[in-house]
Amino acid sequence: MDGLLILSKPSGLTSSQVVEKVRRRLRTKAGHTGTLDPLARGVLLVLLGKATRFSWIFTELKKRYRVRGRLGIETDTYDVEGNVLAEREVSVSCDQLREVLQSFRGEIEQTPPPFSAKKVGGKRAYRLARKGVMPLLKPVRVKVYEIELLSCEIPHFEVEVLVSSGTYVRSLIHDAGQRLSTGAIVTELIRTQVGPFGLDAAVDLERFLKDENPGRFVVPVEEGLSFLPAVSLDRFRGERILHGNPVPLQEEGEGYVRIYIDDLFVGVGKLSGGILKPERLIPPKT
Repeated sequence: MDGLLILSKPSGLTSSQVVEKVRRRLRTKAGHTGTLDPLARGVLLVLLGKATRFSWIFTELKKRYRVRGRLGIETDTYDVEGNVLAEREVSVSCDQLREVLQSFRGEIEQTPPPFSAKKVGGKRAYRLARKGVMPLLKPVRVKVYEIELLSCEIPHFEVEVLVSSGTYVRSLIHDAGQRLSTGAIVTELIRTQVGPFGLDAAVDLERFLKDENPGRFVVPVEEGLSFLPAVSLDRFRGERILHGNPVPLQEEGEGYVRIYIDDLFVGVGKLSGGILKPERLIPPKT
């Protein structure tokens, strides 16, 4: 079975655990496109079969979150589930919090949480942290496109953010707490959107697992990639593309595109300077 599954992950499960449940239910190859913390709930994209060939496209999509946090406390996981490291009195205002949050807008350097899926020396950071070995994680460049303080009743607050792939919201809240000298943790985290895929299009994990025909929730590969522009090739240029060769194309624009040959979807290419190069293909059956 090939395609995209738009799931609503419940809190309490890891992304890998969700994927394993899907794999067993559908008996097919599966993989997710971006880790969602066990505490978090919300949109989790799972690719099935040949759709896994396009995982990098889905992984790079922007992600939107709603996060509830609390000032005046620090934990080793940067969220409510961790061990408390410090508690402080909070004397900052909502305006100060808003100002600090806005300072993260744009491209920033961010250090992932010690309890994260990042690898250090070939081992997951959270595995080292659980053993009491605090991993030395390198800062990474990420982008915060939008950040808005939705509500604030000190010490509690709620924020909505739109961020690039690889951004840790827990680190964002932790770093805000550090700048305010109060500490801060995440108490609730919801991923509301991944690229064009929102919670309104997602199916609850339990509903999917219990359905007599769970395959009906699978979105075909072509439809799942419909947010990319499409180009159509004649047979001559189509044959060259299918053999891995670039072809000239009088199309405006740059970036990834869906490729069609005689109205048949065959994969994804990258358009640059009027040249189309194949990236990942699903050759038509002959």
